[in-house]
Amino acid sequence: MTKPLPLILDCDPGIDDFIAILMILAAPEKFKLLGISVSGGNVPLPYTTQNALKACELAGRKDIKVYPGCPGPILRPLVLEDGVHGETGLKGYDLPIPTMSPQPIHAVDFLIDTIMSSPEKVTLATTAPLTNTAIAIVREPRILDNIEEIVSMGGSMLLGNITPAAEYNFYADPEAAHILFTSGKKITAIGIDVTHQVVTSEDWFSHLDTLENPVTRALTPMLRAYHDYDIKHFGMTGAALHDPCVIAYLLDRSLFKGKDVHIEIDTSFGIGRGRSIVDWWQKRDLSINAHVFNEINAQGFFDLLTSLLSSYGSHKPKGKDSA
Repeated sequence: MTKPLPLILDCDPGIDDFIAILMILAAPEKFKLLGISVSGGNVPLPYTTQNALKACELAGRKDIKVYPGCPGPILRPLVLEDGVHGETGLKGYDLPIPTMSPQPIHAVDFLIDTIMSSPEKVTLATTAPLTNTAIAIVREPRILDNIEEIVSMGGSMLLGNITPAAEYNFYADPEAAHILFTSGKKITAIGIDVTHQVVTSEDWFSHLDTLENPVTRALTPMLRAYHDYDIKHFGMTGAALHDPCVIAYLLDRSLFKGKDVHIEIDTSFGIGRGRSIVDWWQKRDLSINAHVFNEINAQGFFDLLTSLLSSYGSHKPKGKDSA
């Protein structure tokens, strides 16, 4: 039997990060979650921290430790995704204030200490602006030697979703993304070229409604609010499930197709700021620093996600639908 994968999640919940946490906690036989580090991103740090705690409590995992980190990026003030996740990050459903408390250790210290002391190489999943991860690398570059893989949700080969050129996570802190992609560690990158291929639908919501478990009862109203936003503002058929793709990849790599490339991050202060420049055809003959995906098996993704969400037990969360 394969041992659970030692894993750290660096996130900024947000509805899609919230789902990623629930996916991890639904598969304890696959993941040994060493902790969750949190930054400002989708919403400010106090909310992202609280939302990570709420996800753990909803999943019945009060043993998981959550470490607040950087409230904003390295150089500029934090730019929020306007309205995507609502004011608190979990629009659509009111979960109770968590009884868990965040850890008093800063997320950057947690990342360094945990990775350096781990007897096994750690996998680092990032679904947020890369500030925590980048500062940890700058402070202690040796952590890279004890990281098995860094899987990052971010970037785009084509269109941006926060500017015409840039995807949100990389745009929020381009300097941090630059540090990651020039660290010497090959990065596994899942951009919006892939995540826009897995979108919510009314048929899927109807299926979630049949599961009748406490997690999906809380999650489905959030997903519906998220779904409606993407339809209205992006003209999509549903909501793109960005961050869950990272966890899906770690559970079933066969769902994804891509290739080794060189990625450069635009750290200028013009219209291209935060863009991930993907040299798909190796035109610049630069060294490989990433494996980037451009295809995903959407049906396989939703089958996996539904299976994980269906695994939750019978405890009922306290909460109510919100406007």
